[in-house]
Amino acid sequence: MTMYHARHVQKTLLWHQRWFLLIVSALLISVFIGFGLLRHWQNSGRPDKNTYPVLGISLSQEDGYQDFHLLKNHGVDFVYLKATQGADYFDDKFLDNYWRIQGAQLPVGVYHYFSFTSSPQEQMQNFRDSVGAQIGTLPIVIQVNDYQKPRPARSKIKKSVLELQTLLVTTYQRKVIIQTAPVFADLFPNAAIWIQSARQPRQKSRLVFWEYDNQGKIPSLASTNLFHMSVFVGDQSHWQHFLQTGGY
Repeated sequence: MTMYHARHVQKTLLWHQRWFLLIVSALLISVFIGFGLLRHWQNSGRPDKNTYPVLGISLSQEDGYQDFHLLKNHGVDFVYLKATQGADYFDDKFLDNYWRIQGAQLPVGVYHYFSFTSSPQEQMQNFRDSVGAQIGTLPIVIQVNDYQKPRPARSKIKKSVLELQTLLVTTYQRKVIIQTAPVFADLFPNAAIWIQSARQPRQKSRLVFWEYDNQGKIPSLASTNLFHMSVFVGDQSHWQHFLQTGGY
């Protein structure tokens, strides 16, 4: 082998080695980028897990059948079920969801959708007759949505919601949380609040839950299903205390 030929072979080997290293590097970079994009897609919209480690969802009959064991395995820590609305509505899936969720051993709560056109007494009667003792392990929730235009007087909303809250506490001896958007949150300065907001809440002194997305995906669950997604405002130790004390 001539000196020229030996040098040519050596250059060819170096050239192949460099291309091999470039291809391997490109593949590794692609894997890391793909993994990062997957993680971003899986956690899209979910608040920082270190700050808000406890994840939950709210369900109604519109959400159809759910596998609660699957939800638990994919990081859902609690579930709230819609029970009633106004003076005469009872969610068709409530009882089925309520009894099936017991097998998954997920903390469960129930909520009532507040109506501006029914009295607190009528709504309490509907809740008591429909739900009975099936109120779960979490505080009861009154959901106050900004659904009517024009809105009723704010003073009337405040008075009616607080009356229903008192009736529920008196009847069930259970803490009652008010779930609402920022537009109504200041009506209830002494109540525990579950805020509905795409933006991170600033005031946390009375905040118990934060619904950050009403059409969100469950992180790590490869599904097209969209849910009302919420987090508990506190760490795991606060959550355990919350569960043990019924929210107090």
